[in-house]
Amino acid sequence: MRAWFDARAGETLAISDWTLTEFASAMGIKVRDKGLKAGQAHKACALMEKLAADSLKVFTPTRGDYSRATEHLGHHALGLRAGDALHLAIAQNEDAECLYTLDRRLIEAARKLKVKAASPI
Repeated sequence: MRAWFDARAGETLAISDWTLTEFASAMGIKVRDKGLKAGQAHKACALMEKLAADSLKVFTPTRGDYSRATEHLGHHALGLRAGDALHLAIAQNEDAECLYTLDRRLIEAARKLKVKAASPI
């Protein structure tokens, strides 16, 4: 991932506040599953917050983002979960050039909706 970020120096990369929430949730799951100690999770969350503040544009989800996400969830064949539908809606509403994700299902759903999506690795 570091090489992927380094290759995009000078580009505007963005996430949403929802991404930070999901990251914190993932760290909590790892602590509960004994994969990380609480201190490690807190440090990882602090590093993510610093990365966001220093290097990323951070979008706050709007009412329009939630509305569009809800529309996507009505297309059951897309197989989207709420969080993924919100990521996709934010990318669409912010006219993102590409939605980067490691989630293959999200990539497939984005492409069905004519949104450029790719895996960073």
